[in-house]
Amino acid sequence: MKNRFTFLLLLVGFQVFGQDFKVVGYLPYYRFSLSDQVDYSKLTHLNLAFANPDMQGNLDIGGQDIDPIVQLAKQENVTVCISLAGGGLTTEWAAAWAHLTMPANRSPFISKIMDYVRDHELDGVDVDLEWSHVNDDYSGFVLELRDSIDQYGWLMTAALPGTYRYPQISTAAMEAYDFINMMVYDLTGPWDANNPGQHSPYSFAVSAISYWQNQGMPADQLTLGVPFYGWNFNQAPGSVTSVTFGGMVSQNTDYAQIDQVGQIYYNGIPTIQAKTALALEEVSGIMIWELGQDAFNDYSLLSAIDAVISGTVSVEPPLPLPEVDIYPNPFVDYLNVNNQSETFNYTLSNANGSVVVRGQVNEYSTLQVPTNQLPAGFYVLNLVNGQQSMSWKLIKR
Repeated sequence: MKNRFTFLLLLVGFQVFGQDFKVVGYLPYYRFSLSDQVDYSKLTHLNLAFANPDMQGNLDIGGQDIDPIVQLAKQENVTVCISLAGGGLTTEWAAAWAHLTMPANRSPFISKIMDYVRDHELDGVDVDLEWSHVNDDYSGFVLELRDSIDQYGWLMTAALPGTYRYPQISTAAMEAYDFINMMVYDLTGPWDANNPGQHSPYSFAVSAISYWQNQGMPADQLTLGVPFYGWNFNQAPGSVTSVTFGGMVSQNTDYAQIDQVGQIYYNGIPTIQAKTALALEEVSGIMIWELGQDAFNDYSLLSAIDAVISGTVSVEPPLPLPEVDIYPNPFVDYLNVNNQSETFNYTLSNANGSVVVRGQVNEYSTLQVPTNQLPAGFYVLNLVNGQQSMSWKLIKR
């Protein structure tokens, strides 16, 4: 009870603390057609992704013109940066990065980066070289880039994995960044098709914050990355495809309130808001990959984030759950409650809050609750014992 009370007290201060709280959104060039639907007033930083060089160091961002988007964002006083590289480099881009970050080639390449930022009236650079493309030349390139950026007073940030520091990143290079965007997602995905599950749980956010702080990064130099997408493991064996939050909501608006539909795993509004509350308490911002995957309506995740920051909604942190598994979700004719802990009383309530089913699930047992007579819609299952209560948001088809 003490932890929950402390957390609620912290919520009172969110609006004041949130004045310096960063909301960093990535917008990749293949989503630029959606740029006029983004509510830039709810962002503090916009990273346009991804610019990559040719062998001469000339930058291009998918052949797109970024200037109209820069102007839209700056009308809302958003800091706009160009994000370099990205996780999906072509063979040509990878070769160019390897060549241009070598000590003998850095200076003219960095000069071209500076020209690009200046020509497009940007505010800085975000470095998103990942995995095998982070080599022994990485830290030297970052430090030289920092020296040039300092001449203009621009920003330099990085996107780095949630709980892994590349061994090639020196302490000096890590500390050269104004802040690090922690990519706290992709615990599983197409590369691990036989391991279906949540790729970005709340517990991963807690672990990532602890990891980077233990690496020596202070709270004011970290933002917590959240996904506006998920992974669909319902495909044929060995095949996993991505889904957007907006796409899930377009199927059924009730999906906005949950994190799993069948074998599709993503973050719904409650989880995103809980992570935002965690970020407000522990670090200096939230980072979004990526804005074009949002639902541009009343179920927008960006709006849900903003509601927590502004203090218009209150959020309690998820409590550690006993070993209870609820399935399937969505359900049709029955709902299974597999309880591997103490005895619980349960209630199943409809969207109006009316209890439609109640009963008890005994310890170390599985209870099958008949639901074939219930109408389709949104339901909440509550489990309560003398010490704890838990809730699951569920869909009846």
